[in-house]
This record gives sequence, C-alpha cells and structure tokens, in this order.
Amino acid sequence: MWITGFGALLGNFVVIFVRFREEQHNRNSVQRLFITNLAFADFLMGVYMVTIASVDIYYGERYFLSAPIWRESQLCRFAGFVALLSSESSVFLLALITIDRFICITFPFGTVRFRSRSGRIGVGLVWTLTFILSLAPIMIGLYDSEIYGLSDVCLGLPFNTFTEQKGRIRYVHESDVYQFIPEEEPEQRPNWLYSIALFLGVNFILLILIFICYIAIFVQVRRSAKIAGTERMKREIRMTTKMALIVGTDFCCWMPVIIMGILSQTGATELPVSLYAWAVVFILPINSTLNPYLYSLIALFSRKKKDGFPLTGLSVNALSKSNH
Repeated sequence: MWITGFGALLGNFVVIFVRFREEQHNRNSVQRLFITNLAFADFLMGVYMVTIASVDIYYGERYFLSAPIWRESQLCRFAGFVALLSSESSVFLLALITIDRFICITFPFGTVRFRSRSGRIGVGLVWTLTFILSLAPIMIGLYDSEIYGLSDVCLGLPFNTFTEQKGRIRYVHESDVYQFIPEEEPEQRPNWLYSIALFLGVNFILLILIFICYIAIFVQVRRSAKIAGTERMKREIRMTTKMALIVGTDFCCWMPVIIMGILSQTGATELPVSLYAWAVVFILPINSTLNPYLYSLIALFSRKKKDGFPLTGLSVNALSKSNH
C-alpha cells in the first residue's frame, strides 16, 4: 500500500508540475488539459492510499478493538470522500477523453470539437458532479454511521450483501431458551444501495460507452487506413493510439470490480470479506500508480519520433548539397 500510494503521489505530482509548465506556453491543448486533470485525480488516490496505510500502522494489532471507532471517525469519512472523488473523476474524465477522440476520428472534417473553452467547461462539470457524488456519503453518514458496512477502508464497494428475515421470538419455559420463529423467507439485500447505483450503475454505463466508442474508433481507423489520409487525420490517429493505452489500463482495472460486484449482488457467488482489501490495495489504485509512467513513456516515444524526422531531413539535405 505504501508503494502504490507514494508511487501515485510522486508520479502524478511530477506529471501535474510538468504539464502545468507546458500549459504556460501552449494553452490551447485540450488533451493536455484532460491529462493534467486525470493526473490530479490519480494524485488524490495516492492521498487516500497513504492515509489508509498510516492508520494501519497507527492502530497496529489494536485495530480489531478500535475498528468501530475508526469507521465512525472524521478521518475515515475524509478518506472515503477522497477515494470516491478520485475514482469517479477518473472514470468521468476517461469518458470525456474517449468522446473527444471519437469525435476527432469519426468526424474528422466536422466543426464540433473540444476547444480550449469547451474543454475547460467539460472538466469543470466533471469535477462539480463528482464532488457532489463524493460528498453524498458524508451527508448520509450524519444519519447512518454504518454507511460503509464492515468496510475498514472507508469505501463502500458493492461486494457484500446482508440477510434480512422477519420473525418473532418465543420463550420456551421448559428448556429456558429463546427460539426464533421465522415468518417469511430470508431476503438478501445490498449492504449499501448508494455504491450499487454508483459503481454498478453509473460507472458500468460509462465503461460500456468507452468500450463502444473505441470499437467505433478502431473500425474508422481501419477504414481510413485504406485511403490516403490527411496529415491532420494521421496526427489524430496517433493521439488516439496514445490515449487508448491510458484508457485501456483504467478500463482493465475497473471492469473486474464491476464484474465482481454484479456477481455478488445477483447471488451468483459469495465474495470473501478479504477481497475488499485486495480491491482497494491492488486493483483500483494500480492504474493511478501506472498512469504517470505511461505518460512519461508516451512522451519519450513521441519526442524520439519527433527528433528523428528532422535528423533524417537534415541528412537528406546535406547529401543533396554534397551532390551539387
């Protein structure tokens, strides 16, 4: 947890710093705006990871005695808010990036584009919406201290259900025991309806949208490859390929969580409680840790490719001059 937490913090801080400096010279890059905000969302996941790791060290072996106190603490609510804000803003920003790429590739000669102004408006709407969605659990927690169920990581993932059964208690005088007499069949219910709506509803729809858009982009790119494309179209395809790598890693991290949630809530399987820790420690934050290094690899590859063309041009010019 410390490795992924500090990896996300340091890596994304560098990305934000570098992108911010670049933006001072080029304010019209919509993709740079999207990537900077995605890096900030991943940075928040690093804050969450370090917070949970610090609490784990603080309580140590005494945690099982302090678990109820921790789950009702303000720090736990803050950690849950940060984690939810990070994860939701990441998914919404990925959808925004995908829609931008879909428009550029599918309608290369269209006038509808994410410009600097519209891109900032889109990013602003994403942060406003996800802030409200992340704030809702804190407001609910004022009236229900068990909003996270038995989750010690302050994040209500849709992995568990609880059984509810109505009945009456009868006292048996002869044996001096109390007996529960059920009046109806037991009913399985989700532990936290809000997480069901958010993770298995909103996020699932957004990921399906991302998947469909990239299928359409792939088909369009294959079709465009058969005809001579413009330099602008080639540039858009290169940008889309870079973005697909980032979107793909996030997609692969989120889909297992959603699939496990669906299996759990439909009763297809019963997931162990320890899966909470695995999902929070490894599955969800891994993309937040990997993304800044993917940005660096993409930038390095692009720079090498860009530097390679002028060198080739210079060598050709030099050869032509020597022949004259």
